[in-house]
Amino acid sequence: VIVANGRIYSVGLAAISVTNDADQDILEMVNGSSASLTLLELRVTSSLTTDERVQLRLLRRSTTGSGGTAATESAIDGNNSVTANCAVSYLVTTPGTARAVLAADHWSQLSPYRWVPTPKCEIVVPPGGRLALNLATAVGATRTWSVTAVWEEY
Repeated sequence: VIVANGRIYSVGLAAISVTNDADQDILEMVNGSSASLTLLELRVTSSLTTDERVQLRLLRRSTTGSGGTAATESAIDGNNSVTANCAVSYLVTTPGTARAVLAADHWSQLSPYRWVPTPKCEIVVPPGGRLALNLATAVGATRTWSVTAVWEEY
């Protein structure tokens, strides 16, 4: 168990358009070389008002994907002026090479998806490591989702 007192960052993406690609990374976290990170929370919500289930996977990647958009990483503590070590992209339409699948869920878009691990289940990403929230099944049509990730760097 790693006990850390580091800097906490988040990415909040409001109303992104998720297309019907069957394999894309909703979030890709590419950790820099100067710190490890611990994923603390993931949240996904949808504006869809009818039930549609999709498979979400949280997995490690050995290579970085392409086709995504850079997100803005923000420090949770307003006194923290240090730039995040981790760079986050979203809607990565050509994912990198998959490694270990750490979690897999079928999510009904009628309710929020929340991944908040207990301390013993927190995922640690070493310097230079990659972690992705992958959409493994296609949505029926373009959907509007909001996504939040929170992590600690140390």
